[in-house]
Amino acid sequence: MKIIRLAVVLFLLSTVASHAQYPSRVTSGVDLGTGYNDKAWAPSIGYHQELSINGFPWFNLTWGARTAGYYTGEKTLLPKESFSSGDSLKFGRLTVNSLSILAGITLKFGKWDIGANTDIIGIAIGVKRKGLYTKNSFPQGEGSEYYNSLIPSSPNFFNVLPLGMDKNSGQSEVFVRYWITNRIGVKAGYVHGRTTYKTDVKLDNNQNRFSTTYDMPYVSICFPLYN
Repeated sequence: MKIIRLAVVLFLLSTVASHAQYPSRVTSGVDLGTGYNDKAWAPSIGYHQELSINGFPWFNLTWGARTAGYYTGEKTLLPKESFSSGDSLKFGRLTVNSLSILAGITLKFGKWDIGANTDIIGIAIGVKRKGLYTKNSFPQGEGSEYYNSLIPSSPNFFNVLPLGMDKNSGQSEVFVRYWITNRIGVKAGYVHGRTTYKTDVKLDNNQNRFSTTYDMPYVSICFPLYN
């Protein structure tokens, strides 16, 4: 999976950073923007720091924090793929907000930054909602008493390595940033996210977490904090 590959790359890069003896420069900034696709919004505010290594000023390791939202209308969430037996949880609306720690890489070429990052750990909160629990096959499961019923659910609160694990929520992004002046820049990119809801009861295959993924382009305004 592309997300697993991204996680492996980030881990290897963090290992390289741990053995670097002399950091040459740290920069930081804030990005304010949103993603949009098919009536779904994913606004975010991200704080980032970049560490360049002596001898490789164009290569930067990135870490920071991101607060983000995911707001959409009707959506069907599925259990973990390897345990799926045709059951799903359908919502008329989703509204989720999150706060996470991120890591990534940024390549700097003059006024241009090219990079990628992913959430490492975070929390998610949102309105508790009732999802319609359905199954498209005849065999009965552990959750059969709840079929075609509304199940109270809420966003999964604590998330670790969310985009590498089906039961967690979080975001990854790839982007290009251009600094118009020393005080302001613009960023365009693509975000891949996962949103997970946790039910109050165990359902088929002893599952109580249901997820959906989303992909969308986004744009943001960027402000450096120091250089």
